[in-house]
Amino acid sequence: MKLISGYNFRPTSILGSIAILILLSSISLTRAQETENKNLTEFIERAFELGLSPGMAVGVVKDNKIVYAKGFGVADITTKGKVTPETLFYIASTTKSFTAFAAALLDDEGVLKLDNSFTDYLPGFKFNSSLKDSVITLRDLLTHTHGIKDNFPIGLRTSYTGEFTDDLLLDLLKESEPSENGRSFDYSNLGYIIYGIVLDKYLKTGWKKILEQKIFTPLEMNNTRAYIKDSDKENLAMPHFVNPEGFIKLNYGKSADNMHAAGGHITNVYDLCRWLLVHINNGRLNGKQIFPENVVKETHRLQAIQDRNFADFHRYGWGLGWDLGTYEGDTLIHRFGSFTGFRSHVSFMPSHKIGVVVLVNEGTLGFYLADFIAEYIYDTMLNKPGIEEKYDSSLKMFEQQAIKVRKHIGDDIAKRMSRSQDLPFPLVEYTGEYVNPELGRMILTLQDQKLHIQMGLAESKVEVYNAENNQLRVEFTGRGEIIKFLFKDNRAEKFVYHGYDFEKVR
Repeated sequence: MKLISGYNFRPTSILGSIAILILLSSISLTRAQETENKNLTEFIERAFELGLSPGMAVGVVKDNKIVYAKGFGVADITTKGKVTPETLFYIASTTKSFTAFAAALLDDEGVLKLDNSFTDYLPGFKFNSSLKDSVITLRDLLTHTHGIKDNFPIGLRTSYTGEFTDDLLLDLLKESEPSENGRSFDYSNLGYIIYGIVLDKYLKTGWKKILEQKIFTPLEMNNTRAYIKDSDKENLAMPHFVNPEGFIKLNYGKSADNMHAAGGHITNVYDLCRWLLVHINNGRLNGKQIFPENVVKETHRLQAIQDRNFADFHRYGWGLGWDLGTYEGDTLIHRFGSFTGFRSHVSFMPSHKIGVVVLVNEGTLGFYLADFIAEYIYDTMLNKPGIEEKYDSSLKMFEQQAIKVRKHIGDDIAKRMSRSQDLPFPLVEYTGEYVNPELGRMILTLQDQKLHIQMGLAESKVEVYNAENNQLRVEFTGRGEIIKFLFKDNRAEKFVYHGYDFEKVR
Protein backbone atom coordinates (compact mmCIF):
# COMPACT_ATOMS: atom_id res chain seq x y z
CA MET A 1 0.00 0.00 0.00
CA LYS A 2 1.23 3.48 -0.83
CA LEU A 3 0.65 6.10 1.84
CA ILE A 4 2.65 9.14 0.83
CA SER A 5 5.33 9.73 -1.74
CA GLY A 6 8.21 7.39 -1.05
CA TYR A 7 6.50 5.25 1.62
CA ASN A 8 5.85 1.67 0.62
CA PHE A 9 5.00 -0.85 3.34
CA ARG A 10 4.48 -4.59 3.20
CA PRO A 11 3.33 -5.67 6.67
CA THR A 12 4.01 -9.35 7.19
CA SER A 13 2.91 -9.70 10.81
CA ILE A 14 0.86 -8.11 13.57
CA LEU A 15 4.06 -6.62 14.97
CA GLY A 16 4.86 -5.22 11.54
CA SER A 17 1.44 -3.61 11.36
CA ILE A 18 1.88 -2.07 14.81
CA ALA A 19 5.26 -0.67 13.77
CA ILE A 20 3.65 0.91 10.70
CA LEU A 21 0.92 2.53 12.80
CA ILE A 22 3.57 4.02 15.09
CA LEU A 23 5.47 5.37 12.09
CA LEU A 24 2.28 6.75 10.56
CA SER A 25 1.66 8.79 13.67
CA SER A 26 4.93 10.61 13.02
CA ILE A 27 4.33 11.35 9.33
CA SER A 28 0.75 12.58 9.12
CA LEU A 29 0.78 15.52 6.72
CA THR A 30 -1.23 18.68 6.31
CA ARG A 31 -2.56 19.67 2.90
CA ALA A 32 0.03 22.46 2.80
CA GLN A 33 2.80 19.96 3.54
CA GLU A 34 1.56 17.63 0.80
CA THR A 35 1.73 20.51 -1.68
CA GLU A 36 5.20 21.40 -0.44
CA ASN A 37 6.28 17.78 -0.85
CA LYS A 38 4.90 17.65 -4.37
CA ASN A 39 6.91 20.75 -5.27
CA LEU A 40 10.01 19.29 -3.65
CA THR A 41 9.68 16.05 -5.60
CA GLU A 42 9.22 17.94 -8.86
CA PHE A 43 12.32 20.04 -8.18
CA ILE A 44 14.49 17.05 -7.26
CA GLU A 45 13.36 15.25 -10.38
CA ARG A 46 14.39 18.28 -12.43
CA ALA A 47 17.78 18.27 -10.73
CA PHE A 48 18.07 14.54 -11.28
CA GLU A 49 17.66 14.97 -15.01
CA LEU A 50 21.07 16.64 -15.02
CA GLY A 51 22.69 13.28 -14.28
CA LEU A 52 24.66 14.29 -11.20
CA SER A 53 24.28 10.98 -9.35
CA PRO A 54 22.83 7.54 -10.15
CA GLY A 55 20.72 7.58 -6.98
CA MET A 56 19.69 9.67 -4.02
CA ALA A 57 17.52 9.36 -0.91
CA VAL A 58 16.03 12.40 0.81
CA GLY A 59 14.37 12.84 4.19
CA VAL A 60 12.96 15.91 5.94
CA VAL A 61 11.77 16.34 9.53
CA LYS A 62 9.82 19.19 11.10
CA ASP A 63 9.01 19.62 14.79
CA ASN A 64 8.39 16.00 15.87
CA LYS A 65 7.50 14.39 12.54
CA ILE A 66 9.01 12.97 9.41
CA VAL A 67 7.38 15.08 6.72
CA TYR A 68 9.14 13.76 3.63
CA ALA A 69 11.02 10.61 2.63
CA LYS A 70 11.65 9.50 -0.92
CA GLY A 71 14.20 7.80 -3.11
CA PHE A 72 15.32 8.81 -6.59
CA GLY A 73 17.25 6.98 -9.28
CA VAL A 74 19.02 3.66 -8.85
CA ALA A 75 21.10 2.09 -6.12
CA ASP A 76 23.16 0.14 -8.66
CA ILE A 77 23.49 0.95 -12.37
CA THR A 78 24.02 -2.73 -13.23
CA THR A 79 20.94 -4.16 -11.48
CA LYS A 80 18.81 -0.99 -11.87
CA GLY A 81 17.45 -1.48 -8.34
CA LYS A 82 15.54 1.63 -7.29
CA VAL A 83 16.55 3.85 -4.37
CA THR A 84 13.91 4.07 -1.63
CA PRO A 85 14.00 5.65 1.85
CA GLU A 86 14.98 2.18 3.10
CA THR A 87 18.04 1.87 0.84
CA LEU A 88 21.26 1.54 2.84
CA PHE A 89 24.06 4.03 2.17
CA TYR A 90 27.55 4.20 3.62
CA ILE A 91 27.68 7.54 5.49
CA ALA A 92 31.40 7.95 6.23
CA SER A 93 32.13 10.80 8.68
CA THR A 94 28.50 11.28 9.66
CA THR A 95 29.42 8.43 12.06
CA LYS A 96 31.29 11.00 14.18
CA SER A 97 27.96 12.36 15.42
CA PHE A 98 27.15 8.89 16.82
CA THR A 99 30.57 8.23 18.37
CA ALA A 100 30.72 11.59 20.13
CA PHE A 101 27.13 11.23 21.38
CA ALA A 102 27.99 7.87 22.93
CA ALA A 103 30.99 9.55 24.53
CA ALA A 104 28.74 12.23 26.04
CA LEU A 105 26.42 9.52 27.41
CA LEU A 106 29.35 7.61 28.95
CA ASP A 107 30.65 10.83 30.49
CA ASP A 108 27.23 11.58 31.97
CA GLU A 109 27.16 8.09 33.46
CA GLY A 110 30.64 8.52 34.94
CA VAL A 111 32.04 5.61 32.93
CA LEU A 112 34.54 7.47 30.72
CA LYS A 113 35.08 11.08 31.75
CA LEU A 114 35.64 13.38 28.81
CA ASP A 115 38.10 15.57 30.70
CA ASN A 116 40.36 12.70 31.73
CA SER A 117 43.48 11.93 29.72
CA PHE A 118 42.92 9.18 27.19
CA THR A 119 46.04 7.46 28.55
CA ASP A 120 44.19 6.97 31.87
CA TYR A 121 42.18 4.34 30.02
CA LEU A 122 45.14 2.85 28.13
CA PRO A 123 47.62 1.89 30.87
CA GLY A 124 51.20 1.77 29.69
CA PHE A 125 50.70 3.81 26.52
CA LYS A 126 53.37 6.46 25.94
CA PHE A 127 54.29 8.48 22.85
CA ASN A 128 57.86 8.06 21.62
CA SER A 129 57.98 11.60 20.20
CA SER A 130 57.90 15.04 21.79
CA LEU A 131 54.24 14.33 22.56
CA LYS A 132 55.32 12.01 25.39
CA ASP A 133 54.55 14.57 28.12
CA SER A 134 51.31 15.81 26.57
CA VAL A 135 48.03 15.58 28.44
CA ILE A 136 45.39 14.81 25.84
CA THR A 137 41.86 14.32 27.09
CA LEU A 138 39.04 12.33 25.56
CA ARG A 139 37.35 15.66 24.86
CA ASP A 140 40.45 16.81 22.97
CA LEU A 141 40.22 13.69 20.80
CA LEU A 142 36.56 14.35 19.97
CA THR A 143 36.93 18.10 19.37
CA HIS A 144 39.96 17.77 17.04
CA THR A 145 42.14 19.75 19.47
CA HIS A 146 44.43 16.87 20.47
CA GLY A 147 47.48 18.32 18.71
CA ILE A 148 48.55 15.04 17.09
CA LYS A 149 49.64 15.16 13.47
CA ASP A 150 47.43 13.05 11.23
CA ASN A 151 48.93 9.58 10.94
CA PHE A 152 48.90 8.24 7.37
CA PRO A 153 49.49 4.56 8.22
CA ILE A 154 46.61 4.57 10.72
CA GLY A 155 44.34 6.33 8.24
CA LEU A 156 45.17 3.96 5.39
CA ARG A 157 44.74 0.82 7.46
CA THR A 158 41.48 1.82 9.15
CA SER A 159 39.71 3.45 6.19
CA TYR A 160 40.93 1.36 3.29
CA THR A 161 42.91 -1.83 3.79
CA GLY A 162 41.27 -3.10 6.99
CA GLU A 163 44.55 -4.74 8.02
CA PHE A 164 44.94 -3.70 11.64
CA THR A 165 44.47 -4.59 15.26
CA ASP A 166 44.10 -2.12 18.12
CA ASP A 167 47.56 -3.07 19.38
CA LEU A 168 49.08 -2.40 15.97
CA LEU A 169 47.33 0.99 15.78
CA LEU A 170 48.67 1.91 19.22
CA ASP A 171 52.20 0.98 18.14
CA LEU A 172 51.81 3.24 15.09
CA LEU A 173 50.31 5.99 17.24
CA LYS A 174 53.34 6.00 19.54
CA GLU A 175 55.43 7.33 16.65
CA SER A 176 53.10 10.28 15.95
CA GLU A 177 54.45 13.82 15.81
CA PRO A 178 52.83 17.03 17.04
CA SER A 179 50.47 18.80 14.67
CA GLU A 180 51.77 21.91 12.94
CA ASN A 181 48.61 23.66 14.14
CA GLY A 182 49.33 22.92 17.79
CA ARG A 183 46.20 22.42 19.89
CA SER A 184 43.92 24.49 17.69
CA PHE A 185 41.05 22.82 15.80
CA ASP A 186 42.43 20.51 13.11
CA TYR A 187 39.87 18.16 11.59
CA SER A 188 40.85 14.54 10.95
CA ASN A 189 39.70 11.00 11.70
CA LEU A 190 42.53 10.32 14.12
CA GLY A 191 40.97 11.49 17.41
CA TYR A 192 37.82 9.44 16.82
CA ILE A 193 39.82 6.36 15.89
CA ILE A 194 41.79 6.68 19.15
CA TYR A 195 38.55 7.08 21.10
CA GLY A 196 37.28 3.92 19.43
CA ILE A 197 40.39 2.08 20.62
CA VAL A 198 39.71 3.31 24.16
CA LEU A 199 36.19 1.85 23.94
CA ASP A 200 37.59 -1.43 22.64
CA LYS A 201 40.32 -1.72 25.26
CA TYR A 202 38.71 -0.23 28.35
CA LEU A 203 35.11 -1.36 28.00
CA LYS A 204 35.98 -4.61 26.20
CA THR A 205 32.67 -4.75 24.31
CA GLY A 206 34.11 -2.50 21.59
CA TRP A 207 33.00 0.72 19.97
CA LYS A 208 30.58 -0.96 17.53
CA LYS A 209 28.64 -2.68 20.30
CA ILE A 210 28.69 0.41 22.53
CA LEU A 211 27.06 2.58 19.84
CA GLU A 212 24.51 -0.12 19.15
CA GLN A 213 23.62 -0.44 22.84
CA LYS A 214 23.71 3.25 23.72
CA ILE A 215 22.14 4.80 20.61
CA PHE A 216 20.73 2.56 17.90
CA THR A 217 18.74 0.15 20.08
CA PRO A 218 17.08 2.79 22.32
CA LEU A 219 16.29 4.94 19.30
CA GLU A 220 15.13 1.95 17.22
CA MET A 221 17.58 2.77 14.45
CA ASN A 222 17.30 -0.84 13.39
CA ASN A 223 19.00 -0.41 10.01
CA THR A 224 22.13 1.35 11.26
CA ARG A 225 25.18 -0.83 11.76
CA ALA A 226 28.94 -1.11 11.31
CA TYR A 227 28.78 -4.28 9.23
CA ILE A 228 26.92 -5.56 6.19
CA LYS A 229 24.64 -8.58 6.44
CA ASP A 230 23.93 -10.88 3.50
CA SER A 231 20.32 -9.75 3.65
CA ASP A 232 21.43 -6.14 3.15
CA LYS A 233 23.04 -6.69 -0.22
CA GLU A 234 19.90 -6.38 -2.33
CA ASN A 235 19.10 -3.10 -0.57
CA LEU A 236 22.59 -1.62 -0.62
CA ALA A 237 23.46 1.52 -2.56
CA MET A 238 26.62 0.86 -4.53
CA PRO A 239 29.33 3.50 -5.05
CA HIS A 240 29.74 5.10 -8.48
CA PHE A 241 32.00 7.55 -10.24
CA VAL A 242 31.05 9.98 -12.98
CA ASN A 243 32.54 9.43 -16.43
CA PRO A 244 32.06 11.22 -19.76
CA GLU A 245 29.09 9.04 -20.77
CA GLY A 246 27.38 8.64 -17.40
CA PHE A 247 28.58 6.63 -14.41
CA ILE A 248 30.72 3.61 -13.70
CA LYS A 249 30.11 1.29 -10.78
CA LEU A 250 32.97 1.00 -8.30
CA ASN A 251 33.99 -1.86 -6.04
CA TYR A 252 32.28 -1.62 -2.67
CA GLY A 253 35.29 -0.67 -0.58
CA LYS A 254 33.76 -1.23 2.86
CA SER A 255 33.27 -4.24 5.11
CA ALA A 256 33.29 -4.81 8.86
CA ASP A 257 37.11 -4.84 8.77
CA ASN A 258 37.56 -1.23 7.65
CA MET A 259 34.69 0.40 9.48
CA HIS A 260 35.99 2.65 12.27
CA ALA A 261 34.71 5.03 14.92
CA ALA A 262 35.32 8.08 12.71
CA GLY A 263 33.42 6.72 9.70
CA GLY A 264 31.92 3.29 10.06
CA HIS A 265 28.20 2.86 9.42
CA ILE A 266 25.62 2.05 6.81
CA THR A 267 22.10 3.37 7.40
CA ASN A 268 19.05 4.77 5.65
CA VAL A 269 16.87 7.87 5.53
CA TYR A 270 14.33 6.60 8.06
CA ASP A 271 16.96 5.96 10.73
CA LEU A 272 18.72 9.27 10.14
CA CYS A 273 15.41 11.12 10.39
CA ARG A 274 14.92 9.58 13.83
CA TRP A 275 18.44 10.72 14.71
CA LEU A 276 17.59 14.29 13.72
CA LEU A 277 14.24 14.28 15.52
CA VAL A 278 15.81 13.26 18.82
CA HIS A 279 18.34 16.09 18.51
CA ILE A 280 15.77 18.70 17.50
CA ASN A 281 13.61 17.72 20.47
CA ASN A 282 16.36 17.57 23.12
CA GLY A 283 16.35 13.81 23.50
CA ARG A 284 12.61 13.16 23.06
CA LEU A 285 10.95 11.10 20.36
CA ASN A 286 7.25 10.23 20.06
CA GLY A 287 6.60 11.73 23.48
CA LYS A 288 9.29 9.67 25.22
CA GLN A 289 12.58 10.95 26.69
CA ILE A 290 15.08 8.62 24.99
CA PHE A 291 18.26 10.45 26.00
CA PRO A 292 19.01 12.96 28.78
CA GLU A 293 18.41 16.54 27.64
CA ASN A 294 21.70 17.73 29.12
CA VAL A 295 23.63 15.16 27.06
CA VAL A 296 21.99 16.28 23.82
CA LYS A 297 22.72 19.93 24.57
CA GLU A 298 26.33 19.11 25.45
CA THR A 299 26.90 17.73 21.96
CA HIS A 300 25.50 20.94 20.44
CA ARG A 301 27.56 23.25 22.68
CA LEU A 302 30.47 25.19 21.16
CA GLN A 303 33.61 23.28 22.20
CA ALA A 304 36.19 24.33 19.62
CA ILE A 305 36.54 27.27 17.26
CA GLN A 306 36.78 26.92 13.52
CA ASP A 307 36.36 29.63 10.92
CA ARG A 308 35.93 28.35 7.41
CA ASN A 309 33.42 28.05 4.62
CA PHE A 310 32.11 24.79 3.29
CA ALA A 311 30.10 25.40 0.12
CA ASP A 312 27.40 27.90 1.17
CA PHE A 313 27.75 27.08 4.87
CA HIS A 314 29.99 28.96 7.28
CA ARG A 315 31.47 26.82 10.02
CA TYR A 316 32.26 28.76 13.16
CA GLY A 317 32.72 25.94 15.63
CA TRP A 318 32.60 22.31 16.60
CA GLY A 319 30.43 20.65 19.25
CA LEU A 320 30.79 16.95 19.98
CA GLY A 321 30.50 15.15 16.66
CA TRP A 322 28.79 18.11 14.95
CA ASP A 323 29.94 21.08 12.91
CA LEU A 324 28.36 24.29 14.17
CA GLY A 325 27.66 26.71 11.36
CA THR A 326 25.27 29.05 9.64
CA TYR A 327 23.33 29.05 6.40
CA GLU A 328 22.16 32.51 5.35
CA GLY A 329 22.04 33.69 8.97
CA ASP A 330 20.38 30.62 10.49
CA THR A 331 22.31 28.27 12.77
CA LEU A 332 22.89 24.94 11.04
CA ILE A 333 24.19 22.01 13.09
CA HIS A 334 25.50 19.46 10.65
CA ARG A 335 27.76 16.50 10.02
CA PHE A 336 28.52 15.47 6.47
CA GLY A 337 30.38 12.45 5.20
CA SER A 338 32.20 11.52 2.03
CA PHE A 339 34.05 8.47 0.75
CA THR A 340 34.81 7.13 -2.69
CA GLY A 341 31.43 6.95 -4.43
CA PHE A 342 29.34 8.27 -1.52
CA ARG A 343 28.20 11.55 0.04
CA SER A 344 25.93 12.15 3.03
CA HIS A 345 24.36 15.41 4.22
CA VAL A 346 22.77 15.35 7.70
CA SER A 347 21.80 18.70 9.25
CA PHE A 348 19.22 20.57 11.28
CA MET A 349 18.23 24.12 12.19
CA PRO A 350 17.47 24.07 15.94
CA SER A 351 15.62 27.38 15.95
CA HIS A 352 13.20 26.24 13.24
CA LYS A 353 13.14 22.55 14.28
CA ILE A 354 13.78 21.47 10.70
CA GLY A 355 16.22 18.74 9.67
CA VAL A 356 17.38 17.34 6.34
CA VAL A 357 18.99 14.09 5.20
CA VAL A 358 20.39 13.66 1.68
CA LEU A 359 22.31 10.51 0.71
CA VAL A 360 23.89 10.01 -2.72
CA ASN A 361 25.91 7.21 -4.30
CA GLU A 362 28.33 9.31 -6.36
CA GLY A 363 31.05 11.40 -4.78
CA THR A 364 32.06 13.94 -7.45
CA LEU A 365 29.05 15.70 -8.95
CA GLY A 366 26.96 14.01 -6.27
CA PHE A 367 29.09 15.69 -3.63
CA TYR A 368 27.62 19.08 -4.56
CA LEU A 369 24.17 17.74 -5.35
CA ALA A 370 23.58 16.68 -1.74
CA ASP A 371 24.14 20.17 -0.30
CA PHE A 372 22.26 21.80 -3.17
CA ILE A 373 19.12 19.76 -2.49
CA ALA A 374 19.41 20.46 1.25
CA GLU A 375 19.62 24.21 0.62
CA TYR A 376 16.52 24.09 -1.57
CA ILE A 377 14.63 22.27 1.18
CA TYR A 378 15.57 24.81 3.83
CA ASP A 379 14.77 27.77 1.58
CA THR A 380 11.41 26.27 0.66
CA MET A 381 10.40 25.38 4.21
CA LEU A 382 11.38 28.85 5.42
CA ASN A 383 9.34 30.44 2.62
CA LYS A 384 12.21 32.55 1.37
CA PRO A 385 11.41 34.92 -1.49
CA GLY A 386 12.75 34.44 -5.01
CA ILE A 387 13.27 30.68 -4.69
CA GLU A 388 12.06 29.83 -8.18
CA GLU A 389 14.39 32.31 -9.89
CA LYS A 390 17.33 31.40 -7.64
CA TYR A 391 17.12 27.68 -8.30
CA ASP A 392 16.28 27.96 -11.99
CA SER A 393 19.56 29.81 -12.31
CA SER A 394 21.38 27.29 -10.11
CA LEU A 395 20.13 24.35 -12.18
CA LYS A 396 21.49 25.95 -15.34
CA MET A 397 24.82 26.52 -13.60
CA PHE A 398 24.93 22.90 -12.43
CA GLU A 399 24.19 21.70 -15.94
CA GLN A 400 27.14 23.68 -17.31
CA GLN A 401 29.42 22.55 -14.48
CA ALA A 402 28.47 18.91 -15.06
CA ILE A 403 29.40 19.25 -18.73
CA LYS A 404 32.77 20.77 -17.76
CA VAL A 405 33.49 18.08 -15.15
CA ARG A 406 32.69 15.28 -17.57
CA LYS A 407 34.86 16.89 -20.23
CA HIS A 408 37.71 17.32 -17.74
CA ILE A 409 37.44 13.66 -16.72
CA GLY A 410 37.33 12.59 -20.38
CA ASP A 411 40.39 14.70 -21.17
CA ASP A 412 42.23 13.25 -18.18
CA ILE A 413 41.43 9.69 -19.25
CA ALA A 414 42.57 10.43 -22.81
CA LYS A 415 45.80 11.96 -21.50
CA ARG A 416 46.49 8.94 -19.31
CA MET A 417 45.77 6.52 -22.14
CA SER A 418 48.14 8.39 -24.46
CA ARG A 419 51.11 7.81 -22.19
CA SER A 420 53.72 5.32 -23.27
CA GLN A 421 53.04 1.86 -21.87
CA ASP A 422 56.50 0.55 -22.74
CA LEU A 423 57.99 -0.07 -19.31
CA PRO A 424 61.72 -0.83 -19.08
CA PHE A 425 61.00 -4.41 -17.94
CA PRO A 426 58.40 -7.09 -18.73
CA LEU A 427 55.19 -6.74 -16.68
CA VAL A 428 55.84 -10.01 -14.86
CA GLU A 429 58.95 -8.47 -13.29
CA TYR A 430 56.75 -5.97 -11.42
CA THR A 431 54.54 -8.64 -9.87
CA GLY A 432 55.08 -10.08 -6.42
CA GLU A 433 54.59 -9.35 -2.74
CA TYR A 434 55.94 -6.10 -1.28
CA VAL A 435 55.97 -5.19 2.41
CA ASN A 436 56.32 -2.06 4.52
CA PRO A 437 56.23 -2.49 8.33
CA GLU A 438 53.99 0.54 8.83
CA LEU A 439 51.59 0.35 5.90
CA GLY A 440 51.45 -3.41 5.41
CA ARG A 441 51.57 -5.66 2.37
CA MET A 442 50.84 -5.00 -1.30
CA ILE A 443 50.49 -7.75 -3.90
CA LEU A 444 50.86 -7.10 -7.62
CA THR A 445 49.53 -9.68 -10.05
CA LEU A 446 48.85 -10.00 -13.76
CA GLN A 447 45.18 -10.18 -14.76
CA ASP A 448 44.43 -10.40 -18.49
CA GLN A 449 47.97 -9.22 -19.18
CA LYS A 450 47.45 -6.08 -17.07
CA LEU A 451 48.86 -5.26 -13.65
CA HIS A 452 46.51 -5.32 -10.69
CA ILE A 453 47.39 -4.33 -7.11
CA GLN A 454 45.77 -5.28 -3.80
CA MET A 455 46.35 -4.15 -0.23
CA GLY A 456 43.95 -5.90 2.11
CA LEU A 457 40.44 -4.80 1.13
CA ALA A 458 41.79 -2.03 -1.11
CA GLU A 459 42.49 -2.88 -4.72
CA SER A 460 43.12 -1.06 -7.95
CA LYS A 461 44.00 -1.49 -11.56
CA VAL A 462 47.46 -0.22 -12.42
CA GLU A 463 48.33 2.27 -15.15
CA VAL A 464 51.67 3.40 -16.43
CA TYR A 465 52.26 6.97 -15.28
CA ASN A 466 55.84 7.56 -16.43
CA ALA A 467 57.35 4.56 -18.18
CA GLU A 468 60.85 5.98 -18.39
CA ASN A 469 60.97 6.57 -14.62
CA ASN A 470 59.29 3.27 -13.72
CA GLN A 471 56.31 5.10 -12.19
CA LEU A 472 52.88 3.47 -12.05
CA ARG A 473 49.52 4.97 -11.12
CA VAL A 474 47.05 3.34 -8.68
CA GLU A 475 43.80 4.43 -7.04
CA PHE A 476 43.54 3.04 -3.50
CA THR A 477 41.94 6.10 -1.93
CA GLY A 478 39.68 7.39 -4.70
CA ARG A 479 42.35 9.47 -6.38
CA GLY A 480 45.47 8.83 -8.41
CA GLU A 481 48.61 7.90 -6.48
CA ILE A 482 52.09 7.15 -7.78
CA ILE A 483 54.32 4.19 -6.96
CA LYS A 484 57.90 4.29 -8.20
CA PHE A 485 59.78 1.05 -8.77
CA LEU A 486 63.48 0.58 -8.14
CA PHE A 487 65.25 -2.28 -9.93
CA LYS A 488 68.58 -3.94 -9.21
CA ASP A 489 70.23 -6.41 -11.56
CA ASN A 490 67.13 -6.30 -13.78
CA ARG A 491 64.85 -7.39 -10.92
CA ALA A 492 62.40 -5.31 -8.88
CA GLU A 493 63.92 -4.62 -5.48
CA LYS A 494 61.26 -2.28 -4.01
CA PHE A 495 58.86 0.54 -4.78
CA VAL A 496 58.06 3.82 -3.03
CA TYR A 497 54.48 4.81 -2.16
CA HIS A 498 53.74 8.09 -0.32
CA GLY A 499 57.38 8.19 0.76
CA TYR A 500 57.25 4.68 2.27
CA ASP A 501 59.56 1.93 0.95
CA PHE A 502 57.94 -1.41 0.14
CA GLU A 503 60.56 -4.14 -0.08
CA LYS A 504 59.90 -7.11 -2.34
CA VAL A 505 59.76 -10.30 -0.28
CA ARG A 506 58.69 -12.78 -2.96
